[in-house]
Amino acid sequence: MEEIAQTQAMYFASLAGGFAFALSGFLAGLRKELDWMGLFILSFLTANGGGVLRDVLTDRAPVILLSSQPFLITLIVTLGAGLFKLQRHTTIEKQWLFVICDAIGLVAFAITGSLVALDINAPFFGFITLAFLTATGGAILRDILVNNIPEVLHSGFYGSVAALVAIAIYLLNKGEVLSPLVVFAVFISGLVLRFMAHHYRWKLPKP
Repeated sequence: MEEIAQTQAMYFASLAGGFAFALSGFLAGLRKELDWMGLFILSFLTANGGGVLRDVLTDRAPVILLSSQPFLITLIVTLGAGLFKLQRHTTIEKQWLFVICDAIGLVAFAITGSLVALDINAPFFGFITLAFLTATGGAILRDILVNNIPEVLHSGFYGSVAALVAIAIYLLNKGEVLSPLVVFAVFISGLVLRFMAHHYRWKLPKP
């Protein structure tokens, strides 16, 4: 995939993941009855935790140190959620909104991790590692902060979706068919897989 197209795909994937994970952090905070500052902090860390971890591992300056966009995204999400009075409807989080936001963030950040791996010419397992950490880092931090067991530790098809997205990006790049349209197709496929796994309660075997 051409460098400009790769940069654009990474930007839009990061944007989608940032908004989605910021909202999932907000909704998780509502369940724990946090105040507005707590909601903002949890949203911010959920949206940016995985990206910071990815950037540190690949010797890049984290985006949160170079741009005001992460703060603006969190502010927009927090104000927007307040405007629509989501704090009065915390049960929404348990029905569908939280699942959708979390799935979008998971798949979008798995793609950004994979594209960073592509940019640094990482090997196969480098793709999986960066995609997994970018996709799950923020959600793990969110769950730890609100005293929940991170979903990636007990939901087999949470981290697995990120790994499968990374494998798809790696193989498509090796086949020289990777393009922004193909990346979008991977994004949609990852979402469908995550929704199916949640709906049918797919899990990996336990000992």
